[in-house]
Amino acid sequence: MSDKNIKFRAGIAEYNEDTKLCTPLAGQGIVKIQPNSEGADMGFWDFEWKPLDKTLNGKYEPISLILIPGETAWIPIKSANGGRVFGLIFSSNQKYFFWMQEKNKKGLAPDDLSPADQKITERIQTILNEVVLDEDADEMEVLEETDAAEEHEPDTGMMEPEGESKA
Repeated sequence: MSDKNIKFRAGIAEYNEDTKLCTPLAGQGIVKIQPNSEGADMGFWDFEWKPLDKTLNGKYEPISLILIPGETAWIPIKSANGGRVFGLIFSSNQKYFFWMQEKNKKGLAPDDLSPADQKITERIQTILNEVVLDEDADEMEVLEETDAAEEHEPDTGMMEPEGESKA
């Protein structure tokens, strides 16, 4: 199962309700996503973020979550104050924001997704849309990422096309 594990450098970001912007916070971190040992048969995944900088110990607590396909979405945030920011959005309206920390190669703007960012995003979105057995109907159902993302789009205020703002 180790080939299913996802690991990448990412910091945390905060969302400001007043400005409607997501701002990356200083400090290095790492995200690890792996199948949940107890809920693997149901498609559950463990998500862990922890700070890497020793200077951040005590300032930011590690984040440990369980990802449930169909109940969680990983979406790029357009209204970020610099950098490449993604939101981990749960159907319960719980939100976490992370900024990608690998530097972009020459020729890409700081907020353009690199091929590595795109690959990570595709892998995360794939696990969040895995096929799950519907116990009641005994048939397979594919859960679509848009279901979870669309439910939260109005609440985040962050999915507006670039150049537009709420007045």
